[in-house]
Amino acid sequence: MLGFRENKLQNEYYCGDNRYLNLFENVSFDEVLLYCESLQKNGYTLINSNEKYGNYFAQFEKDNRMTLYYTPADNQFRVTKEPFDNPIPQYKTFENKNCQTTFYCFESDHTLIDCGMCLLIQCSDYSFFVVDSGHYLQMNDNGRLYNFMRERTPKNQKIVINGWFVTHTHTDHVSKLLDFLKYNSENVEIEGFYLNLLPPDYVIDDWGREEQYFNEFTRNTLKNHTSIPKYKLNSGQSFKVRNLEIDVLCTHQDVYPKKIFDFNDSSSVIMITAENTKIFIPGDASGLESTVLERRFGENLKCHIAQIAHHGHFGISENAYKLLNAKTVVFPITRIKYEEELPRLQANRTAVEIAEKYFISSDGTVKIPLPYNKETIVQLPDETFEDFEKIKRLWGYEYTDGYKKDLYNLFLKNGGKQSEISLPIDCYGTFLD
Repeated sequence: MLGFRENKLQNEYYCGDNRYLNLFENVSFDEVLLYCESLQKNGYTLINSNEKYGNYFAQFEKDNRMTLYYTPADNQFRVTKEPFDNPIPQYKTFENKNCQTTFYCFESDHTLIDCGMCLLIQCSDYSFFVVDSGHYLQMNDNGRLYNFMRERTPKNQKIVINGWFVTHTHTDHVSKLLDFLKYNSENVEIEGFYLNLLPPDYVIDDWGREEQYFNEFTRNTLKNHTSIPKYKLNSGQSFKVRNLEIDVLCTHQDVYPKKIFDFNDSSSVIMITAENTKIFIPGDASGLESTVLERRFGENLKCHIAQIAHHGHFGISENAYKLLNAKTVVFPITRIKYEEELPRLQANRTAVEIAEKYFISSDGTVKIPLPYNKETIVQLPDETFEDFEKIKRLWGYEYTDGYKKDLYNLFLKNGGKQSEISLPIDCYGTFLD
């Protein structure tokens, strides 16, 4: 390779989708700059670069695209040769201040299932940056999400989604996006998808058939929406969408040369900065990506708001949450599962102990106006309640009548509306008194 001495360790790995990663070790930053200089001398054009958190990122184009990422904490220099795709727009400034920028952890419909995640940020021009969507058993969440954005968009304006970030293709993260495109997108402008999905030829025997199928189905569905640009995320990228600054911290490619054995580690991890507030979004990132994040960024992970990885099931490490030091954490999960997981997962307990506030999305959509101020955070009324009989038939979960009563009383306390629910007949009177 250009600009390197013969004794530098070099290995080339196939990353899928006709992408090849060259991994160098024991490289100095001066040598990285020499490499960049050699690319330009050989006809490559620099299209994007930035230096952040002590790491250096650059992209060059000629007959292919060369993406460079130098991470001294890893003692690594990664050079990816990849096909052309849509370059992420480089917005410089954005001064539109029509409304207050607000972060939402959306309440997924947990009537039939505990998992599912959807986050939104409404930007200062009323447009939305959306993260993931929800599970296929959250039957009408695509409609609820549409109505949520419609209610917060001026009546004379079309809903504008300035970006839809897909962390990974687990069904509880992308199913409702696919339904939204099918049933709710006619009067919505979607300006782009931001993602780095696993290629179809990245296959590990331990994954379930559903994961492999849905990964490919999602890729093909988004590809078929040719009018909406797809922007591939690379670690080290820093870009702006409206008044949001987005840093890509980790993608599935960062675990190379190791192989992903947990599909959750295919998540793309980002940090969003808006109104002097940092928001950490790891999707379902797990052990391998947690190690990368801790080593690469250390205390630079510190933020105001953090989404708890993998809903509060096994995700990133306790040390990662210490480094994040988040003032508020949000769990995209049901209260039932939160209470089940908390005693066995020290990482969750540490995140909650550090935080000023924590929220569980099944208690109601969390609204956090920006800039961050713990006194302005509110949880909107609880909209959905578990159907225990159907949950028992679907998943085999059983709960005591006393626990169901406590949950229902909490539902009412959180603004839920009294309605018929699937509970044992002899409990109705107690519940509805």
